[in-house]
Parts: sequence; C-alpha cells; structure tokens
Amino acid sequence: MEPKYPFPPLPAEIIMQIFEETARASHEGAHCISLVCQWARSIALRYLFATIVYRSKPFFSVTLPSGERLSSQSRPSGPLKWGHLVHDLWVESVDVANRAAKENLLLACPNLENLAIASSSLPILSNVLKSHALDHTYRAESAFLHRLRFITVITHSFRYDWDSLAAARLRDGSRFLCNITQLRMLNMKISSFCPHILLLNLTHLALPFLDLGNNFEQDVLRLPSGIIEHPSLRMIVLTVDEERWLTNPWYVIAHYPGRATLSPRETFRDLVQSARQRDDRLYVVLSPRRRVAPWKEWADAARRGFTIWAVAEETRANDSHGAGLPDSFPKHTFR
Repeated sequence: MEPKYPFPPLPAEIIMQIFEETARASHEGAHCISLVCQWARSIALRYLFATIVYRSKPFFSVTLPSGERLSSQSRPSGPLKWGHLVHDLWVESVDVANRAAKENLLLACPNLENLAIASSSLPILSNVLKSHALDHTYRAESAFLHRLRFITVITHSFRYDWDSLAAARLRDGSRFLCNITQLRMLNMKISSFCPHILLLNLTHLALPFLDLGNNFEQDVLRLPSGIIEHPSLRMIVLTVDEERWLTNPWYVIAHYPGRATLSPRETFRDLVQSARQRDDRLYVVLSPRRRVAPWKEWADAARRGFTIWAVAEETRANDSHGAGLPDSFPKHTFR
C-alpha cells in the first residue's frame, strides 16, 4: 500500500545537506544519520566521533571496527579506528589497570584540540608524547597533538603531577606546554596549585572560585599567586558551582551581616562586580549549573563550540549574571 502523502523526491545534494545539518546539530542526530546507510554514515562520522567522553563506566556505546559492541564495564583494548576524527576528549578514569588503554586511546587521537584529563593521567600524556617522538614509523611531518590548545584538569593537582610535562616536547622540538593557551581547573578543594607558571603562552584561565578559600568577611579576592601578574593572560574566569552556591548560604551571610533576607542572585551579582573592580580581566560565571554533571556540561559545550570563555563574554555583554538564580535561598538550607 502506497503512503497517502508520499514524500516528494529530492535531489541528492539536498538530502546530503539535510543529513549534514542534522548530524552537525546534535550527537544524537549524528548517531541516527550514521545508521541510515553507508554513504550517510560517511557524512555523520566526523560529527559522531568529534567529541568523546571516556569514563570509568562510559555513558556511550563503543563499537569496535569489527562491529562488536563493548559492554559498559569494558574498555577499548586497542587504538580506535576513528581516533583521527576526535577533536574533544574527556578521559576521567583513574585506575592504574587502564594505563595502557589510556595510552592507546591518546595515541589514536592525534588531532585533539580540547582535552579533559585527570591530574593522575598527566604522566601518561607525557609518556605518549615521548613514545610518539621515538617511534620512527610515523612520518616526520606527523603533527601529533600539535592542535591541542585547551586542557581541562578534572581533579585537583600538585606540582609533581606536571613535572613530567614540563620538559615534554612535540615532534618538531617545540615544548608541549607552550602550545597550551587555555586551561580550566575543575577541582581545587585539596590543592590550590595552578600550573600557570609552566604555561608561558596561556591566555585564558578558569578556576573554581569556591575552592580557593575565599573569606567573605574580608573584601579580598583570593587567587593562586602570580595569576594576575601572568603576562599573557587575557581572561580569568572564576566558575561558581550553582549547587554549592544555593545549598551553602554561609558563603554570603558573613559578607552581609544583619540582613534579614539574602538573594542568591543579587549577592552573586555583587561578587561579579567586586571581581571586575579588582581586574577587568576577571569574569564570574555559574558553572557547572545545577543538576548538570561537569562532564555533561563539558561535552555539550565542546559539541556546540561554546566554551566557558564565550559564556563569560556573552554573560558580561548581556549583563545576565545570575540568570536563573532564585531571589531567596530555600528555607531548608538554613537548618
């Protein structure tokens, strides 16, 4: 039986454009297009694999070149067939048993531009750079990790975590860390060490504000030593975890003693203004947003090409600081 309203035939060029836009719009769209047919899959692959999240228990299905699907408890045992298409990679698992798997994963992704990694895996990154430099099977002009500019450190780090990378070099002899221009630290609760002193060409830095031990009883903005004085820094974004801001009103009560009611939105805007008065390069944004996991926020931003720096600039331009925050703290937070 023929459909009552048959879909009109379209030129192949238009169909390809529709598939391309669908794959570009979302990861789910790219996945659906990749299942249509072989030529549609070739359109979707670069969007499907552009951003990958690799966690202790992956939130995505991994398909080997053979077509076999890995369970959520397993790991890729060899280089990914589509690793050259990966531009954004989140590597969170920290277990030692997966060291070789992580090395293979990094080696399989030579075109990374954006890497999120646990501090304990930084020595693995150094070993990967060294292995590639010594492997003569690679072409001399091979540009392994030459595009990497943005690093997100998922866990707190100490100086020794970065020691192995301090001397790491790319295949062309340039220092690896000199290529890094954007750095985001997600967790500084245990250690407030920031490797900005090792990143000579760093232009953009993001730090978790509530982890830095700022005392709201004093009009002092506490930052790691040397941040403001860093010669190449153009933007310093202080991220504020929305969940912690709303469930810990004591962050702001000490700053406004005697006030009967407190507004999370207004006190946040006061913080923004205070930071900007200290230095115009200081931005304050809510991140991660409430009920959004850091890895999910990172992946969504990577796929949309909308970095934390773009969020900070847009928020300042629109004066939308604190948008979405309530006018008062929930009563249960004061118990």
